[in-house]
Parts: sequence; C-alpha cells; structure tokens
Amino acid sequence: MHHAVDAGRHAINWSEHGVASWYGRGFLGHRTSDGSTFSSQGMTAAHPTLPMGSKVLVTSEDTGRSVVVTINDRGPFNSRIIDLSHAAAAKIGMLSAGTAHVKIAALPPATDTEQAPMEVAEAEPADTNEQAIAAAEPAHATVHRVTTRRQNATTTRHHRIHG
Repeated sequence: MHHAVDAGRHAINWSEHGVASWYGRGFLGHRTSDGSTFSSQGMTAAHPTLPMGSKVLVTSEDTGRSVVVTINDRGPFNSRIIDLSHAAAAKIGMLSAGTAHVKIAALPPATDTEQAPMEVAEAEPADTNEQAIAAAEPAHATVHRVTTRRQNATTTRHHRIHG
C-alpha cells in the first residue's frame, strides 16, 4: 500500500507498508541496476520503482528497529516490497526469519546545511534551565554561555555528529 502527500516544493512524504526480504549470498559481486557491485555489507536495497540513489527509512513493524538504505537495484518482483542487503536486514533484526513486515518512508533530499556536520552541545545535569538553553544555542554563541563551572573547574562539552 502506498501513501504519498505533497509536503512542499522539495520533499514528498511517502510511505509503503508490506513484506521485506533480504538478498542471499548468491548475489555477492553481481552488478546492481545502478552499475555498482553488490556488497552484502552495504546499507543498500532493491525496490521495483523508486529512483536509483533514493534514501529510504525502513522500519520493521515486527521489531520496531529502523535502518536507512540507499536504493541501488531493482526488485523484488514478487509480493514483497523491498529486498535489503544482509547488513541492513541484520540492523532491523530480520535475518533469521528471512522476511519482515516493514514500513518504508522516503527521506527528503539533503540540503547543504544537512550535509555539514552538526554540532550538539550537551548541558550538565546540574545546569540551570538558562545554562541548558545556552548550551543548545548555535555554535556562534559566545563560549561563556555554553561553558559550565563546577567546583572551580570549567567544562565545555560538545559532541560532533557526522551525517
């Protein structure tokens, strides 16, 4: 079952529910529809109609676990809606069963700001609300606003997340 909604000029919210399977080892080294060589360790999938290079979120309705895969092949050509690589199937916990009930949802195209690493500041548990809010402000905020002081020690905590 497909569900599509126009969400703006750049992204379409779309989802599909059905049964997923995963590629067997017999496909290792074969060419995929986009011309690449199939690897069971890649986070890739085959879909009958989605554009090559599309990134989709696959969520197992059986385990609740999700994985983002890139469409690089065509198939499956049966009652299933997507074929996942071995690594992607392992991430959502469907290897032993071989199939899983899943929801597939499209990810919007990345913008330049989404491609750049995201800086996240983490407030200390003892921080006041004002300090916690200051820690969440953009990186151009002054350092003293994202710095916490405890027992004469100064600590600044930043975590860099790469997208």
